[in-house]
Amino acid sequence: MSQTEKKFQIFAMRTTVGQEKNVARLLSNRVDEAEGEISSIFILPNLRGYVFIEGVDKDRIAILTQGMMHVKSRPITSVSIDELRQHIVERPVVETISEGEMVEVIAGPLKGVTGKVLRIDKQKNSVTIELTESTYPLPISVPARHLRPVKQQ
Repeated sequence: MSQTEKKFQIFAMRTTVGQEKNVARLLSNRVDEAEGEISSIFILPNLRGYVFIEGVDKDRIAILTQGMMHVKSRPITSVSIDELRQHIVERPVVETISEGEMVEVIAGPLKGVTGKVLRIDKQKNSVTIELTESTYPLPISVPARHLRPVKQQ
């Protein structure tokens, strides 16, 4: 079967959270480039615990990953590019947060502090937050790249 006749699919392989890069490296060392059955191996930073493999055959990938450290024993599943599209295209933080939402400062002198979003200035890429730990209302403008939305439980 020639390279043009092969139909490549993307498969998701479950791994130990935090070990995605190591699994991808181990897998790339095991792949025989001459066969051409696996064209790429990639991870997505927003999807922790998964390594994605673009290949022809699910069974061939299962054989390659057999006995590999940090690979979960769950079956390898086929994933469409449409399912991954929202994770591949990175949106600016300013577009992902809204007024009234809780955010955490992840950089700068206020690192680790949480606050409530009061205003968003998209032109300046700045967000005004009110710190939750302060005893009185203290609005502070912070660059949007220094913020991360806090997941509500």
